[in-house]
Amino acid sequence: MTRRPILALLLSSALPLFAHDQFRIIGVVVNRRETTLQVKNKAGKAFTIGLDKATVVQRDKIKISAAELKAGLTVVVDALGDSEDDLVALEVRIVPAIAAPPGK
Repeated sequence: MTRRPILALLLSSALPLFAHDQFRIIGVVVNRRETTLQVKNKAGKAFTIGLDKATVVQRDKIKISAAELKAGLTVVVDALGDSEDDLVALEVRIVPAIAAPPGK
């Protein structure tokens, strides 16, 4: 018996542990703490998103410090999680504010 079938079995049984859904949140920063970012989307729903050492923060395609994330900035957050209540940011991009539709 070779080791490959055993290794394949072990790896395939561990895959569900690493499975996460991808989420994209577009909104305005409400609050930032050392390890979390709170963002409110256009519909008014607030998301608390974890930040870690692997999180990339960018403005104009240039990597910047997470300390530059301030309340009022518009961001696009790509995150992974099991649900909207369990998110960790992969990337946070600061973008120009989204203009209100004409007549509003």
